[in-house]
Order: sequence, then structure tokens, then C-alpha cells
Amino acid sequence: MSNDTVFQLGHTTIAATQWLSVNPDATHIVMLHGWLDNAASFATLAPELSDFSITALDLAGHGKSKHRPDGCFYHLWDYVLDVIAVLKTSTQNVWLLGHSMGGAVAMLVAAMVPDKVRGLVILDSMGPATATPDQRVTTMQRSMQKMLKKRTIRSSRYQSKEALVHARMHGFTELSYEAAKPLVERGATFENGEWKWRTDHKLSFPSPFRMDEASVEAYIQAIKCPTLALVANQGIFARKQELVEKRAKAFPWIKLKRLEGNHHFHLEPSTSVCVAQEIHRFIDQN
Repeated sequence: MSNDTVFQLGHTTIAATQWLSVNPDATHIVMLHGWLDNAASFATLAPELSDFSITALDLAGHGKSKHRPDGCFYHLWDYVLDVIAVLKTSTQNVWLLGHSMGGAVAMLVAAMVPDKVRGLVILDSMGPATATPDQRVTTMQRSMQKMLKKRTIRSSRYQSKEALVHARMHGFTELSYEAAKPLVERGATFENGEWKWRTDHKLSFPSPFRMDEASVEAYIQAIKCPTLALVANQGIFARKQELVEKRAKAFPWIKLKRLEGNHHFHLEPSTSVCVAQEIHRFIDQN
């Protein structure tokens, strides 16, 4: 059974869902979802890992967590600060698991506070997206222009929850009905007779700054814990095998494995059991 909890961090409020083991000494896993998802991204995976105690966070601006104030961007390093603040609410060190954008955040956290992270699992994620120096001026201009526009932004609204589920099925990546439904149930709200996402609209703004490849590799090389990288065969790295191999070689200690499934292979009922088995086996061995 899962239950909701909240972390009051002073600078923000982070919501979470927990699946706690009856064993008080169970290994703790903190899970971080991808862009525009929420803690329900792990609604299928977590019950398959019942030997562990699991806390899945809603990253800022997502799910039931607080939005950033107007004028503030959603930088990866701000998520890192939030996650480290959550980890420091306990003296226990944890395994950190991240999917997609959450995987990039998890990697940076592992590099920053190695004493808090026993091990790392990344799902269809090999770290932050990058940009070359000559791309940065244009990227920053686009981002600032979007942020400075004064017009009222009306988020998409739907006449039924079912309509919102079907819209999510055909979003940035394709999802089955069974995978989209829990994301909608946690991430949507009913307001004035219509359904809409709780998600902060600022999350759709282009990132003002991306690291270069050398910077990403420097962070990867600072990760000292055992790392498991599971890459989906039909995921976002299906045509980026060279990048996957290049990033993997930068890790001091990594096991890289490819599994069948789409980008949300951990959430899809047809593939989540296999993902869980790989995670369980790796944690048990380390």
C-alpha cells in the first residue's frame, strides 16, 4: 500500500508517495520521475520491489509539489538542491533511482553528496542534455523571451479525466492507457467543471542553459557508487547508441543493460516486471 507525504524544506515544499516495507531495516530507494511526469511514474514498479522501502518524489512544478515562483526557471541544479535537502532530512543513506530527466538529476546528486547515495539506478537516461558553446546565446534568448512575455497562459483543459488520459497517451512519448492513467490521476485536477494538469506551465519553456559534454562527463566521473543503467530498446536512446556507450565509459563503476520496452518501460505493465527484476538483482549484489 502507498501513502502520501510532504517534505517541508524551508525554500519549497516537495510532495511524495511512499511504499514502505514492513521491515524497518529495509534498504531505502528514493525515486525521481521524468519531465512532465510525477511520482505515479513508479506506481507499477514500486509494488514489484516490496522488499525495499520506497519514496517517490514529485519534483518541483510537477504533481502535488509546489511550483517555482514567477520569474524562476526549472534548472537541473535546482532539482538537485531539492533532492539533497530531502536526503538530509534523514541520517540514512539511500539508493537513488531516476527515470529520464530524473536520471540526470539523480546522477548529479550522486556526484554532489556521495556520502548520502549508496547506489544509483538510471532508467532510459544517460545524463543531462548538452549544448555546444555556439548554441548558448540563441538558447538563452529564446528562453528569456518566453519568460518575459506578459500574456496570460491558459493551460489545456479537458471535459473529462478520460479525455486527459487519452491526451497523455499521445504526448512527448507514447504510453498505453494503463501507464497514462496513474500519471493523470496524480497529476491532474478538476477545476470549474474541467480537468487540467497541476503541472507548472513554465516547465514547457526552453532551458536557458545546458552543460557541454565535457562538463557532463566530469560529473559522471565523480560518481563513485555502483550504477545500473537500463536502456529501453524502443526508448529515447534507440538511435543514440554511440552516446550511450560514450557516457557509460565515463562511469567509474557501471552495469549497462538494454531491455525491451518504450521510454516508460518501468511503468508499462508488460515490461515493468523485467525492469524490477534487474533492479532487485543489482541492489542485492551490491
